[in-house]
Amino acid sequence: MNREIAYIEAWTEEPFSPAARKEAVSVLEKFKKGEKGLEIESFTVPLEFGTGGIRGRIGNGIGRMNEYTVGRAALGFARYLVKKSKKPSLVIAYDSRRRSREFAEVTAGIAASFGIKVHLFPEVAPTPLLSYAVRYYKATGGVVLTASHNPPEYNGFKAYLSKGEQLVPPDDKKIIGLIEAIEDWKEVRILSAKDPQYKKFVKKVEPACFASYLKELKKAGIQSDLVTAKERASLKLVYSPLHGTGGKYMKALLHSFGYKQVTLVPEQKDPDGEFPTVKYPNPEEPEALEMSRKLSEKSGAQAFIATDPDADRLGIGVRNSAGTYTLLNGNQIGSILAAYLSEKVSSKKKKGKKPVLVKTIVTTDLQSEIAKKNKIALKNVLTGFKYIAEVMGKLDASKTQYFLFGGEESYGYLPVHFVRDKDSLSSALLLLEVLAEKKDLNDYMEEIYLKYGLYQESLKSLNLEGLAGKKKIQDSLQLLRDRDLVGKTIGKRKVLGLLDFKNKIAKGSSSKSAFSGLPSSDVIQLELEGSAKLTLRPSGTEPKIKIYSSFKSLASPRNKSEIPGLTASLQEELKQTEIEFLRLAGLS
Repeated sequence: MNREIAYIEAWTEEPFSPAARKEAVSVLEKFKKGEKGLEIESFTVPLEFGTGGIRGRIGNGIGRMNEYTVGRAALGFARYLVKKSKKPSLVIAYDSRRRSREFAEVTAGIAASFGIKVHLFPEVAPTPLLSYAVRYYKATGGVVLTASHNPPEYNGFKAYLSKGEQLVPPDDKKIIGLIEAIEDWKEVRILSAKDPQYKKFVKKVEPACFASYLKELKKAGIQSDLVTAKERASLKLVYSPLHGTGGKYMKALLHSFGYKQVTLVPEQKDPDGEFPTVKYPNPEEPEALEMSRKLSEKSGAQAFIATDPDADRLGIGVRNSAGTYTLLNGNQIGSILAAYLSEKVSSKKKKGKKPVLVKTIVTTDLQSEIAKKNKIALKNVLTGFKYIAEVMGKLDASKTQYFLFGGEESYGYLPVHFVRDKDSLSSALLLLEVLAEKKDLNDYMEEIYLKYGLYQESLKSLNLEGLAGKKKIQDSLQLLRDRDLVGKTIGKRKVLGLLDFKNKIAKGSSSKSAFSGLPSSDVIQLELEGSAKLTLRPSGTEPKIKIYSSFKSLASPRNKSEIPGLTASLQEELKQTEIEFLRLAGLS
């Protein structure tokens, strides 16, 4: 109680604006009366700096995204950078959200006050380009101001290390410690962009940086030898950046690789932090792709692609034999890219280093089968692209292996080694090359199912905000830990084993080797008979708990005509099993 009052009282004084102080005084009165709710929590529950950064609603208070909570994170990170290097430098990017540019300038000013050389993108830029720019400038770190695909009222601050990867141990704990040590808001000195110190140390990221990215991409060998320049030029495409950062970058990239017929959705092509045409600016949401679909129908496009506001996630709709468009999900897109690359390298005579495929523990095991059949090493990591980047860092030093592809089910993929975060730009190029070569991605997906196994996946998210929501999330995970589920049947399948990634406990037939090299994480995964998995994990960036289902069909399709029927029954099984799993976790 005393700590919470101190949090609120701090906001009733300088350095905060009169409006913020007035709001804090009102909240203090309500808090003393015993009132509860999100307004109170915005001043009493601090935004947690997780291993990636901070993300939350925009507003006043210690629990909201504002120039002071951003400034505090920037200050802690700046103190880390000056300890890390004698000549520290920082690259900063931002997306199209409310206050993103302002927060970027706050971060740049704080870094400049330490004499840190700052490279600031002059306009909105994709997150993968920030990752690349850190490497391009040989910077000590990077920051991107984004809340990815969250609703308009959110923003976030993501920090990166010198290889262009998000924070990983042991640096994450050091940085969090430096941020948490800042208890006096007066320490957060906000520098104006007109300040001489700001002007001295903050410079623009030059166009040469993106030109260098394109040059690296040309050397990456992504383009297919089986596709002609004429075929690329004739492929009709629709693209939507969903009011985000991808617009001019994606079109320029695809044009430079020969895709000349790329039409941007007019209503969604310009950066706009209100995201006026969509409920959620997320290519995972069919509703967000509706304008792309309609324009594709009108223009006769073979496919449409869309990226989220910070252009690290990619979705696609492809024209099917009925003349309508099929939306591929993140597991399917990732599996198409993984299969294409794996088959490409396995068909060549292997000399020297061997390829490695990396996926997260909640991504479809279809990719495990793809790796196994093509004799490619597979590495499973925790959810979050920083863990894929961490593996890439280790492979940099390997004399026997190299990174081939990394992906996660949430529409994030990486087919190149010179970026260390999910990258919609290089992924879009590769996906279009597959489309141009194979002609029909639906057909290629069915070939993959016949060759490696028919899998279907589902993801359900429950929004649980505030302290009550946090408690419900923790209670659900504990309930699964306490229940003796091994040997029980959920839906049609028996539970063979349980993996508790937090306490590193494996039950039943599950093996402790699943935890090998992984840090502790609050995740429970059930392994069921017939190559099926159910996973429960809290989101690291939103007030949500996520339920992942990944099931292999108990009956294997013998030909393509059997796939639709088996898929329908598998999806129905997933749905019923998910309902039962939610009940077992106390979430129904």
